[in-house]
Amino acid sequence: MNLFTVLESSETIRVLLFLLPGFVAAGVFQALVSNPKPNGIEVIVQAFVFTMFVQLAALPAFSGIEAIWPDILSDDKWKWEISTSVLVLVAVVLGLISARTWNRDWLHRHLRDWGLTRESSYRSAQYSAFAYHRDCFVVLHLKGERRLYGWPQEWPSRVEDQHFLMVKCEWLKEANKREPLEGVSHMLVSASEVEMIEFLPMPSDEQDTE
Repeated sequence: MNLFTVLESSETIRVLLFLLPGFVAAGVFQALVSNPKPNGIEVIVQAFVFTMFVQLAALPAFSGIEAIWPDILSDDKWKWEISTSVLVLVAVVLGLISARTWNRDWLHRHLRDWGLTRESSYRSAQYSAFAYHRDCFVVLHLKGERRLYGWPQEWPSRVEDQHFLMVKCEWLKEANKREPLEGVSHMLVSASEVEMIEFLPMPSDEQDTE
């Protein structure tokens, strides 16, 4: 008696096995997006939705396997092992594609073009601003009327992330004169110190060196 024969005796375990691809796809998706993690019933609903898409996406793979090895999926010895492997692989790929689509605002962008929504896939206006201005330097207006110019390598996208990681940093003085920070490669700035953010086009000399 193999492991899957034992698991089939429990209806609950069978349901969990059915949802396993959905949990895998949802796990990959949630690991790569900044949105709050679902909890409770939301986890089950998300896993169920992903499972439906995984099952549909896996149909061509199963058809291909049956065409190459006609009897392999009818053999109990290999059915569960092959089916589970294919579904998990498809789930990982689907999770990666979903994350890329979400992080690029692809779906919501088209829905906005069609007049169906005004929302974006990003979790906050700040995240949207940085996502829409990926090629911009920024000026962080800090408390005490200080201004820091630089390239935002990382910025707060989750509740637990409360810092900006800045590179190529310079202090902006009066008349927008820059004062380089000698010997400083990176600067970690607390989000609580930032009162306003300006987005500036990348200087032409920076474009030449990128």
